[in-house]
Amino acid sequence: MSMAVYPAPLCWISTDTPGPQLAAALRAEHRRSGLWPLLLCDSDETFGERCTVGVTAPEPLEHIDRWRVHDVMARIWDGLVQADDELGPAYDLDVLAPFDYTCPGPAKAGNLLADPDVLANQQLPKLVDEDTRLALVPVKRGADVLTVLGWSGAANHVSRTAGLSAMARSWEERFGARILRLGPDRLDMSVAAPPQTTEHAAAVAAEHWTFCPDRILQETGSISAYAAEIRGRRTWSFWWD
Repeated sequence: MSMAVYPAPLCWISTDTPGPQLAAALRAEHRRSGLWPLLLCDSDETFGERCTVGVTAPEPLEHIDRWRVHDVMARIWDGLVQADDELGPAYDLDVLAPFDYTCPGPAKAGNLLADPDVLANQQLPKLVDEDTRLALVPVKRGADVLTVLGWSGAANHVSRTAGLSAMARSWEERFGARILRLGPDRLDMSVAAPPQTTEHAAAVAAEHWTFCPDRILQETGSISAYAAEIRGRRTWSFWWD
């Protein structure tokens, strides 16, 4: 796919591995520059099947504004649990516990344990290796990169990413989340207000199940087991098969 397809650059990408200090400094300048610093997992960020940027046509930002978190979650939840006339329910209730086939809706907001941007900068060194590159993305908030970059990492889960960006926007507000790194099929973010109780963690895990079911089903096997994993955790990582 040629860059000429797009009227303006989707982002600018470094040729070398960035230092975490540089990414932190650029984050501090984001409000002035309008450029969100985003770590990219792969050093070979060319257009093709195995890359992060420009794989599909970017969606307009206004598409994100059309979605409410509850609607995104309910739509995906209902699609995941839809019963087959012959095979029955798609998932056993053990997978969904402590919930059932009815979408529980979004979790309540968490309590900030740290400044979201300070925590994000503290997590950066853990995510940088020799294959990491730094992208500067012209967006007002980090959650929007999932939609404007032409990223297709969740293509086997959802056909378009505006709804996922809407969920990530809400996580920025409710949990002090910051998107730090993006790859062809993965996403890492810092979380300054993680769930602290079993009940709250389960509610957040239900959101994560609609956002990225592969992460839960193929690793922990159930929402309740995943909830125990993310309780109090200050990073969330997702990957799509």
